Amino acid sequence: MGNQSQDRLLAAVYACLLPLARLLIRSGITYRQFDSIAKRAFVREAMTETDSRGRVANVSRVAVKTGLSRKDVKRVRDALDELMSASDLVNADHWGPPARVLHAWHVDSRFTDESGAPRRLQFQDEDGSFASLVRAVAGDIPPGAIRAELKKCGAVIEDADGSVVAVKRYYVPEDVGEKAVAVVSRVLFPVVAGIAHNANPARTAGGFIQRFAYSDRLLPDAADEFRRWSREQGTKFIESIDDWLADNERNAGAKSDSGESTTFGMGVFYYEGPPAEEATFGSPTAKQRE
Repeated sequence: MGNQSQDRLLAAVYACLLPLARLLIRSGITYRQFDSIAKRAFVREAMTETDSRGRVANVSRVAVKTGLSRKDVKRVRDALDELMSASDLVNADHWGPPARVLHAWHVDSRFTDESGAPRRLQFQDEDGSFASLVRAVAGDIPPGAIRAELKKCGAVIEDADGSVVAVKRYYVPEDVGEKAVAVVSRVLFPVVAGIAHNANPARTAGGFIQRFAYSDRLLPDAADEFRRWSREQGTKFIESIDDWLADNERNAGAKSDSGESTTFGMGVFYYEGPPAEEATFGSPTAKQRE
């Protein structure tokens, strides 16, 4: 049972995970994929810690720190040792049901034509139907639910006679795009890494600035003005930071004295919505889900 500090931190992390889960679901990423990455992150970070004698954590100590079994820790550690690429970490056996259905539809001879293209499938026929395809790769999930999800993302269409036609090979619920990926890696990652740095009692470097100005009593008529003004001011500030960095950069191709690659930067972000406490303990609203 966690102490009060742990409970508060977990509640705050849960609030952060809500919009992150929303983004992942919209991108077609399943919980199993997220669980796989989270497990690797826990093991990797636990492996970097040393004991009082400076010894690297072994499998047993990593298992104690993470709560994972020694078998899981060893499997993850071996995968990390093999320097698996990011795409390898989330691959085939973690695909969600809609993705598995589309994949089988394009490669399983029971559901392809002579040229190897996905066949037009009747929904309910016993053999070679869409329903039998779903049963073959998606277990007990209702075929109608899979059809509805694939139609929603534009991966299939339904003819007048009720047959289902695959028009896309890959399942992507919504076009999140490269911008979302860039924001997660260039905004979310630095913010969280900065929090971890500032909260580290053993750090030797100074703390990173992390400030947030907010109000929960802004007049409704001022909301539009604040959105406009904050965008203008934020843009000016970031441009001034960018100019300063450009004036102080070393020549392209030149390496630092240590030979290590380090990124320096500062970010500005806008937020409008419920506070973390409300997101944690309240029920989702339409505005939160947008």
